[in-house]
Amino acid sequence: MGKSNEELALTGPLESCVLMIRILLLDCPPSLAEKLKRQGYDVEAGTVGLASGKRSLPSQVYEKDVFFYSPTKLAMRGGRPIEAEEIEDCSPEYNLEHLTDTITGGATFVVFVNRVVDDIRGQNLLYRWIPFMPTIRFTKDKQIGSNDFRGYPDDQCRFLAPVVDANEVEIPVLQKLVTPAPQEYPRDIFTLFGNANGEKLGVFITRGRGSLVVLPQFKSNEEAIATFVQRVLPKIYESASRIRLVDKYVSPSERDALAQVTEREAELALIEEGLEQRRVALATAKREKENVILQDPTAKQILNYYDTALRQDDVALFYLYKAVELIENNYGGESGAIKKFGVGAEWKFLKKTANASYADIRHAPKPGDVIHQWTDDDIEGCFEACEKIVSAYFESLFP
Repeated sequence: MGKSNEELALTGPLESCVLMIRILLLDCPPSLAEKLKRQGYDVEAGTVGLASGKRSLPSQVYEKDVFFYSPTKLAMRGGRPIEAEEIEDCSPEYNLEHLTDTITGGATFVVFVNRVVDDIRGQNLLYRWIPFMPTIRFTKDKQIGSNDFRGYPDDQCRFLAPVVDANEVEIPVLQKLVTPAPQEYPRDIFTLFGNANGEKLGVFITRGRGSLVVLPQFKSNEEAIATFVQRVLPKIYESASRIRLVDKYVSPSERDALAQVTEREAELALIEEGLEQRRVALATAKREKENVILQDPTAKQILNYYDTALRQDDVALFYLYKAVELIENNYGGESGAIKKFGVGAEWKFLKKTANASYADIRHAPKPGDVIHQWTDDDIEGCFEACEKIVSAYFESLFP
C-alpha cells in the first residue's frame, strides 16, 4: 500500500534528491496548510471550485501522494447548485483528470463527508467527482460504532486506528454511505464507522496500490487531518526519516523536542485512561439512577403521566397536574410537599394554570369540553415547573 521510497523520490530534475510525502489540501481551512508547513511537511492547498465557483489547483495531481478534502460550502447559481461546466478554471494547466490513475498508482485520498447543503443532489455533487467515492444518503445517527480492527480482514487496516475514534466524531452523523459489495479476497472495502442499523458512516476503500479513506464529519476535521498526517501516514508510506541519511541523525534540539513530545503523550495517555474510567463510572451511575427511580411506585407513575403530557399537547396540563398531585399525596398535601422540597413558586404556578384550564381538574377532559387555550410559553413554563418539582422528588430517593 502506498508508494515506495524510490517512487517518492523521483521528482524534479535531480533524481538523487529525495523528497518528503507531498500533500495537497483541497477546500480545507487555510490555517491548516500553514500549520503543517510550520511542522515541516510538504503541503500545498487548492480548491476544486465547487465552493466558490472558481477552480484553483497549485500543481499537477500526479505529483502528490496524499489528498485531503473537507468542503464546507457549495456555490449556487440562480438558486441551484453550480454545475461542473460552470466552474471558472483559474489554473487550466492543472486538472483533475489524472486523479484516478494517481490513486490506483499509490496515492491516498482522505475525504470528510460534511453536511454542507440539505439537498441530497447538491450534497452528492460536492463529492461525486472523487474517484471511487460512495453514494451519499442522508441520515441522523446519534449512536455510532467504530472498527476495533480485531481479526481478519479488519486488522489489515489497523494503521487507521488513530483517526477511527467514535468519541471524536460530530454527533449526530448526518450522512451515510452506499458502497458496492466488497470483494472477499482480498477485501477491498472496510467499514470504519457504522450506525446501529449496520449501515456505513465511514469506509476505507483500496483501489490498485492506493486507497480512499471516507470519514464522517469530526468535531474538528482540522485536528483529525493533523492526526492523520502525524500518526497514520508514516504507517502507510515508508517514513521519510528512513529515506535521507541526514534525517538519521537526531540533533540536540530534536532530542529535546522529542523528549517533550514523549512526556506530553504519556501525560495525555494517562488523562485518556482516566477519562475512560470516568465515562464508565458515568454510564454506571446513569443505569443505577434509572433503576432507583423505576423501583419507586410514585416515580414510575409520575413518568407515565409526564410521557402522556408530552404526547397529548391539548390536555398536557391535566397530566402535569396529576404528576404533581402524586407527590402531594405522599406528604399530606400541597403545604407539606412544598415544605419538603421548597419549590413553592413552581407548584403554585402549575396548579393555578392547570385549574384555570379545565372545569374539573380531577378528571381528564372529555371530547367537547371547553379548555382554556394557553400560549406555547405558558405550556413550556408548566413543563419546566413540573420538571423542577419532579427533580426535587427524585433527589429525595437518593441518600
